[in-house]
Amino acid sequence: MSATTQNIESQVHVMMLIEGGHQCELSLSFDSPLLLELLEALQNRSQGETENNRLFQIPVDEGRSMLYFPSHSIVAIATDPPLTFGETGELKEMTQMVQSPPEPTPTPQTATPQTQAQSTADPDPSNGPVLIESRYFQIENFLTPKEHNRLLNYVLNKKSEFVQSTVSSGDPEYRKSLLLFYFEDFAELIQARLKQNFSTICKELGIGEFPISQIETQITAHNDGHYYKAHNDNGDEKTATRAISYVYYFNREPKQFSGGELKIYDSWKHNESYYTMAAESSKVVQPYNNSIVFFSSSCCHEVQPVRCSSNDFADSRFTLNGWIRY
Repeated sequence: MSATTQNIESQVHVMMLIEGGHQCELSLSFDSPLLLELLEALQNRSQGETENNRLFQIPVDEGRSMLYFPSHSIVAIATDPPLTFGETGELKEMTQMVQSPPEPTPTPQTATPQTQAQSTADPDPSNGPVLIESRYFQIENFLTPKEHNRLLNYVLNKKSEFVQSTVSSGDPEYRKSLLLFYFEDFAELIQARLKQNFSTICKELGIGEFPISQIETQITAHNDGHYYKAHNDNGDEKTATRAISYVYYFNREPKQFSGGELKIYDSWKHNESYYTMAAESSKVVQPYNNSIVFFSSSCCHEVQPVRCSSNDFADSRFTLNGWIRY
């Protein structure tokens, strides 16, 4: 592999997402062999190659600890400045942002016929990466006022059954929220409503309809200081069949929290099977009461920090969220 120095800053800030919800930020020189190896590992994963797996060992916390992970566990990489990584292993700074097409559907990872429904108008990225906008679909007044109030009252009475959220990497600082997993009546309600709207959801997201194998559900509460850093929802073997993510928002009125927006990142398309997260390009979805938002489970996204001065559980940003699997 070779590195091209033309127009590239001396240092590159790298944000890397690893399976299990772990995030690692590094500052590397543009000609660092490690930078090229990381990008090559992500490209191999996106192309389904498994023969060249290796174990990365990266110093973190200013060298006070070491992060170990296999190359096939890299989910996404974002660089500042934005770089292109060609099939020949050539690294360049991107000198031109290509306008996104009118009807794209991004699938940075886990591309399947069901989740990768790209427009025939997709531009050819042979002259450089193409910015693919992440699509989302939001419906207001998704539940009736009676259903909404019944769900809210149910959750407030279940406060003692909520548990701390975790990520598989075990990093306690990556995600802060409370979860409720068992709520059979409302799980059936949301699943039925999703199936009723499934054709419209797929059409709005540009995803071809597929047989639904499962609809997962959970209830999440975000209170003061809670958040969820950038991740995607189908980045490992256990979650690979998640095609569509959904988030239904509900809260008491008047609303007593601020923040908690859903930030969905766009993607850079390098070739037909290689995508990276566009850290500098994203959309922000407001958590409107009694609304629901849908987006591809492959899209990297995060929950912005919530501020709730009362710290009262009842004033939380509540969601009934989950995933539609094929």
